[in-house]
Amino acid sequence: MIPCHVASHWVLLVGNLKGKYWDFYDSLPNPMHRSSLQENIRFLHEDRAEVLPGDIIDWPIHTVEGLPTQDNGNDCGIFVMKYMEASLGKDRVDWTRHTSWAKEMPRIRAEIVATLLQTFQTSLLTENGFCV
Repeated sequence: MIPCHVASHWVLLVGNLKGKYWDFYDSLPNPMHRSSLQENIRFLHEDRAEVLPGDIIDWPIHTVEGLPTQDNGNDCGIFVMKYMEASLGKDRVDWTRHTSWAKEMPRIRAEIVATLLQTFQTSLLTENGFCV
């Protein structure tokens, strides 16, 4: 999973090692957002060639259809996080179950903040010798 910053917008590339293709996730669909994906893939290939199988530069890029989309210009990073979270399961994601993300954004932001604060607090307690 590779979050990519393209034209002031966050998108997600997910490599399928078995099928040798990329899935492209974009919460604000725009052809311009695909423009520098090859550059990101090329950088990854050059930087990590020793651990990646074959030539990932030649893999086709498939746009994932039916994704939940944002209704403003601010939430692309959160959508990338949610795409990553939803895609981590073994089963194929039914994106129609997630169409309300834009409306639920205040709750989703609050959940992210709560998780970060809880993780930070747990980290501080552990560092100071307290059992958690």
